Amino acid sequence: MYSPLDLHQLATEEYNRGLRKAAQRRLVSLVLRRQNNLLSLDSLMERFRIIGQRSLGTQTVAIEQIVGTAGRTEDFDRSFMPKRDLTQNRLISVIKAMYEGITLPPVELRKVGKVYFVIDGHHRISAARLRGQQFIEAIVTEVDMAIDDTGVFKIVCT
Repeated sequence: MYSPLDLHQLATEEYNRGLRKAAQRRLVSLVLRRQNNLLSLDSLMERFRIIGQRSLGTQTVAIEQIVGTAGRTEDFDRSFMPKRDLTQNRLISVIKAMYEGITLPPVELRKVGKVYFVIDGHHRISAARLRGQQFIEAIVTEVDMAIDDTGVFKIVCT
């Protein structure tokens, strides 16, 4: 069991490690001219028509398959490392809860093809990644989209 001060210090160190990782990834992506932003579900939905969706219920999802977001592309990088200080207090509180063994609610995801987009739970995913967690519980809704013949969808979502 950790004292409140130790717990805060541990969580803050994890958060700062995430900021350093994000800065390193940003630099590497600039040098290599690679995309480091989370994929945008909103942009995908503008490009491809939704033809249906269905609830898959609560599932265990590999965190590495979560590649995008609905609306939070500026707060986290492609690996869900924090990009801005706006996330600091919330992320530290989630990390503290994980250290304390508090069961957090499942995140909410949309599954498109073989990948997932976050609707709710960005900070929980970020904290899980920082702590080396490989899987996360999620409430999943699968979205079927009309795919054109360009293959862009397959490149983006596989």
